[in-house]
Amino acid sequence: MHIGIDLDGTVTDPQSCFHYMNDALGYAIDYHKATEYELHTYTDMTQEAFWRFMIEQGHEEAIYRRSLPHSEVNDVLWHMRKTHRLHYVTARSEAVRAVTEEWIRQHELPLDSLIMTGSHDKVGVVKQLELDLFMEDRYENAISIHEQTTIPVLLFDAPYNRKPLPDGVKRITSWNEALHIVNRFETTKSITI
Repeated sequence: MHIGIDLDGTVTDPQSCFHYMNDALGYAIDYHKATEYELHTYTDMTQEAFWRFMIEQGHEEAIYRRSLPHSEVNDVLWHMRKTHRLHYVTARSEAVRAVTEEWIRQHELPLDSLIMTGSHDKVGVVKQLELDLFMEDRYENAISIHEQTTIPVLLFDAPYNRKPLPDGVKRITSWNEALHIVNRFETTKSITI
């Protein structure tokens, strides 16, 4: 199978970006009460102004370098890699490819391909790669990928994505749960347990 996997909040611990915002930028965001995925919503900046600030001040690369891997991710991805092709599909831009590849190497994660979309629209890449399953943490991405491609999506649970899900999108809480569902999906073509 070909599996698409988001990076930030899926491979990385979703709390990492919030910790960076608090520690490096002086915010006091309570991750457990976070209702929005977009980091700029916790500031008084527009999304464009926020990312311009992050890039110009070197925070974009720093936030990615300091991100920690999600628990269990290393062992599970290497196990999946034995029988599946893993494609990281991230909204990060090409400008941070070197930092992203370095992070993947540093954390000794398997790498078949890394697609930097530069936007949250991942549907075209999902279709182009003919993916069988996708793993994501951003609610809007999970819904659009499933609705526009009909492939199942595993949504990694986070406070900012706790909204109703359609059939075909399943909320999960761990990488071990993801592995169990992938193994089941391989034989049954169902993500329902």
